[in-house]
Amino acid sequence: MATRLQNPAIVLNCQTAGIGVVHALNQAGVDIVTVEHNWPPLVRFGRYSRFPKLHYSYWPSRGESLIDSLLKLSERFDGKGVLFPSTDDDLEALIDARDRLSDRFHVPAAEHIGLRIFQKNWQYELAERTGVPTPRHQRFLAGETPDTRGFRFPLILKPSSRQMTSANRIFRLRLLENEDELERSLEDIACNYAGRTFQVAENIPGEPDQLYTVGSYSNRDGRVLRSYTGRKITQYPYYYGMASVAESVPLPSHVVENARALLEVEKFHGISQVEFKYDVRDGLYKLLEINGRSWHWIKLAAFSGINLPLIQYYDLTDDPRLADVLAVPQVDSRFYVNEYHVRLNRMPSERAVIRELSSRKTQISAADDDGEWRLSLAFRTAAVVKSLRRKVYGDYSIEHPFGGG
Repeated sequence: MATRLQNPAIVLNCQTAGIGVVHALNQAGVDIVTVEHNWPPLVRFGRYSRFPKLHYSYWPSRGESLIDSLLKLSERFDGKGVLFPSTDDDLEALIDARDRLSDRFHVPAAEHIGLRIFQKNWQYELAERTGVPTPRHQRFLAGETPDTRGFRFPLILKPSSRQMTSANRIFRLRLLENEDELERSLEDIACNYAGRTFQVAENIPGEPDQLYTVGSYSNRDGRVLRSYTGRKITQYPYYYGMASVAESVPLPSHVVENARALLEVEKFHGISQVEFKYDVRDGLYKLLEINGRSWHWIKLAAFSGINLPLIQYYDLTDDPRLADVLAVPQVDSRFYVNEYHVRLNRMPSERAVIRELSSRKTQISAADDDGEWRLSLAFRTAAVVKSLRRKVYGDYSIEHPFGGG
């Protein structure tokens, strides 16, 4: 009879962020379980990794939910599982079901914050209270006309929240190039998204390499135990997407302290990514968003010495090895490549960047690890499938609704 797991780390719906968590926890030999819904099978990458002790699937098409599946899974281990959501949908489900889960699972989210963590307007109000710079912006309800006098185009229009409980899902963002596009977009959301809250903001100029991350873990008391710093270099899609190439770099201390202030003033709990963009016009690092879970390239942080998933696991299981993990310094001679996104971008300049970085830093790949050939094959296959799908259907996560570039 197989030995029952004790206090396993449970990684949910492993896309790239989830694989990063799996590889980070595997550095210390933590018992890992992946829980993933069955469709689409290819991009639920956890089932292709050789490191988890158990792969558990559920079938939404049969009425099975993530929460029900977790409760069934709890019969198969002892102690209390530590949950690692890697998508917003999963984090939202955990927050909603905290009362059902808390006896058998550590839910890494602050109960008093709840679903506000997804709301861009709430995040920017928090920045205003703590004195953290933000892009020039206005909050408004669909049907209202925000005061954008003096704003510099292009503008970014975003819903305050895209979470599932906010009626129907909605676009991620719209890039608006001029006043005419703004007016027509305001008319559209007034007609189609009545009652929803939105934010319009200046688009800070600059390439993806001006996007900086402070990744942290905050304990149950809302205190930041450790932070990592890095930046994107390229991404997919190129201007508004997820990292293709990123690197570990130091950041000015005041930027790290600004991230800490945002998290500690509201006593955030769990892994977070606070993303800033450097504005060359005034020399300020301005808040873009707070991501309340493991972010896409968290693997780089772990392989640069700041193993946030392991820190969370040791903290929530009261493991005495926590102090040793917290003491590890950050190593900046690492960079990250998501081969999946590089294949989708198909940019010679991006490949040139990778060659240049390889001459002075150690590459950390999203999928590659010791013996992970099945996972690497799944990444390559998924890139081919998505590339074909993109040619046929386009990419609608970012809208240029009125002829924008």
